Amino acid sequence: MVAPALELAATARDAVGLGREQRVANLAGRLRFREAGRPPPDHRIVVLDDVITTGATAAACTRALTAAGCTVSAVLTLLAAG
Repeated sequence: MVAPALELAATARDAVGLGREQRVANLAGRLRFREAGRPPPDHRIVVLDDVITTGATAAACTRALTAAGCTVSAVLTLLAAG
C-alpha cells in the first residue's frame, strides 16, 4: 500500500547541486505531514527515496513521519549518487 503522507511545499527549491547543509535548510519547514494520507495503524512504514545523495531527504521524511506519531521501519533507496 502507498500512503501519500508527506508533501513538499512549493517553496522548496530543486536540490541539484546543493550540499548537505543546504539540502537540510531547503527542507526545513517545507516537508509536511498530510493527515489524509496517514498510514493505517500498526502498518510497517518504509520510506522510499529515488536517490540518496546526502541522506537529507530521507532523514527529513523520517523525522516528519515520526513527529506525526508514525514509526518508520526502514528507508529504501533505488540509487546512491556518487
